Amino acid sequence: MQDTIAYDCVAALLLLTAVWQMRRRLTLRFRGVEATARCFDRDWRGKGGPQFLLSYTTPDGVKRTHSADEGHVPVGTREGDSVTVLYDPMSPGRAETALVSRKPLWQHYDMAGLLGVALTIVLVVHVL
Repeated sequence: MQDTIAYDCVAALLLLTAVWQMRRRLTLRFRGVEATARCFDRDWRGKGGPQFLLSYTTPDGVKRTHSADEGHVPVGTREGDSVTVLYDPMSPGRAETALVSRKPLWQHYDMAGLLGVALTIVLVVHVL
């Protein structure tokens, strides 16, 4: 019985994480303000592909930066290129590229993976 509760807690935590992230993405999709950012650097220190460092200015004159994965910017993006970003006017530091923000929800594979793992835990624990 205690094992079942522990597994349910893990599944609930994964589901909560997925819902929180999807809420954030939907917030940017619906109330995000579009801005043109400039790619000012590519950081190759991480695993996999480069991180693109993007800079944009909000209407209040504050310069912001955003880091985006290789799959979150248009193919062929280089330093000096423009990339459209969406930022939350209530929290301008929260931003995503328009390419990511406009993807259908089912194509956010990280969230689909979390949901799949959580549902698998629930099904395995309660069916077996």
